[in-house]
Amino acid sequence: MVWIDWMKAIGIYLVVLGHFFSVGEKFIYVFHVPLFFLISGFLCKRETETVLFWKKIWYNLVIPMLIMTILNFMISCIMHLLNGSFSPKDFYWFLRNVLFGMVSGFDSLWFVYTLILLKIIYQYCSSNRLFYFFVAISLSLAYFYNTCDLSSCPFFMKEPNAIVNVCTAYPFFAFGVYIHNYKSALNEWTHRFLLIFTVILGFALTYFSSYYNGCVGLYYCNYGGNMLWFLIGGLSGSIMIYAISKLCECTPKIISVVSQGTIIILGFHKLLITLIKNYYPESVCDVLFAALIVLLFVPFIKAVEKYFPLMVGKYRIL
Repeated sequence: MVWIDWMKAIGIYLVVLGHFFSVGEKFIYVFHVPLFFLISGFLCKRETETVLFWKKIWYNLVIPMLIMTILNFMISCIMHLLNGSFSPKDFYWFLRNVLFGMVSGFDSLWFVYTLILLKIIYQYCSSNRLFYFFVAISLSLAYFYNTCDLSSCPFFMKEPNAIVNVCTAYPFFAFGVYIHNYKSALNEWTHRFLLIFTVILGFALTYFSSYYNGCVGLYYCNYGGNMLWFLIGGLSGSIMIYAISKLCECTPKIISVVSQGTIIILGFHKLLITLIKNYYPESVCDVLFAALIVLLFVPFIKAVEKYFPLMVGKYRIL
C-alpha cells in the first residue's frame, strides 16, 4: 500500500512543521494527530495468539518509546547541568511522569503511550460492536473532561496525559479499524478527477473546522470549541491526505524510509527544532526547515534499523 507510506511521510512532516508553531499550526493541529491514529487503526489487527500480541506491543511500541524517552531525559539533564538548573528531584518527576503517562514526561511520544492503550482495548474487545460502542463512551468522557471542574480529581487528571487522551483519539482509531473493511476499494481508487475534488473538499472542510472550532490539542484531550467540528476536521483532513497520497503514484525509496521511521522522527525531531529556533526564532522558512529535519533523519533511520533495531521496533523491520 504505497499510499500508506505517503500518508505517514506527509503526516510526520506536518507534525514537525506544527511544532514550529509558526506556519498554519492551527490548521495543522486539526488533523495531523487524528491522521496517525486513523492510520494506526487501519493497520491494526487482532492477534489470535495473546503472547504474540504482547510481544508486538513490547518490541514495536514500549521499548522504542522508553529508549527515546530516556535518551531525551538524559539530554535534558545534560542541558540543565550546563546551565546550572539541574536538580536531583528531576529524576523523581521523570519517573512519576512516565508512570502516569504525562505529556511532560513523554513529550511527543505521548502518542505512542495512547496508541498502546488503544491497541489493548481493541485486542480485548469481545466483538467489533462493543469496540465501536466505546466511541460514544470516549466522546462522552472527552466532553466531561473539557466541560467539568476537575480540580478535586487525582493529580494525573489535571495535567495533559496519554491516559486521558485516549478519549479524543479513540474515534479516529476506531474509524481506521472500520475502513480496513474497504481496504481493496481504497487501494484500487485511482480516479484522478475525484481524488483532486476530494483534496479540495477535504481542505475546505478542514479549514472551516479550524475557523469555527478554534484550537485543537489532542495532547491534552482538547477537542476545541465544538465536538462535531472536531470530528469533521480530523476526518476531512485525514481524507484529504489520503487523496493527496493516492495522487502520488511513484514510490521514492526515501518515502518508505521516512514511513518506516516515523516513530524515531516523532521522538527526536524537537531537538532539531530547538537548535534551529536558537538561530531563527520566527521564520517564514519553517516550511523548508521542517522538510530539512525529515530528510536529515533518513540516514539516521537507516543506521538505527541496521545497528539498533530495538529503537524502531524489531517486528516492524521483520
